[in-house]
Amino acid sequence: MANNELLRKVLRHIENNPDEYDPVRWHRDFAGWTLRLAMPGVEVRTDSCDIETMFDAEGNRVWIADIGPWASELLRIDAAQSLRLFCAANRVQDLAALVAEFTAERISA
Repeated sequence: MANNELLRKVLRHIENNPDEYDPVRWHRDFAGWTLRLAMPGVEVRTDSCDIETMFDAEGNRVWIADIGPWASELLRIDAAQSLRLFCAANRVQDLAALVAEFTAERISA
């Protein structure tokens, strides 16, 4: 079952701060915001060449290849859901629809 609380928290942050959402930049898309909001101490730093890089609480670089898998694990979503949620073509409205779909209560028959 998806982590409904975290899915909604990330969506609220993006809706309230649309200028901070950039679906083509891994540290500013839904996956990046998931790590930044769920893992204390994760931050983005800008180096002398104006390149933004994410670091964990211990100061270790968070590699782009790790952001999606970590976010998927924190959100407790599967690979197909991750592909849809972390898609670079998503607008905020698309994210809202996906979060609504992933957090819908399932009623057993």
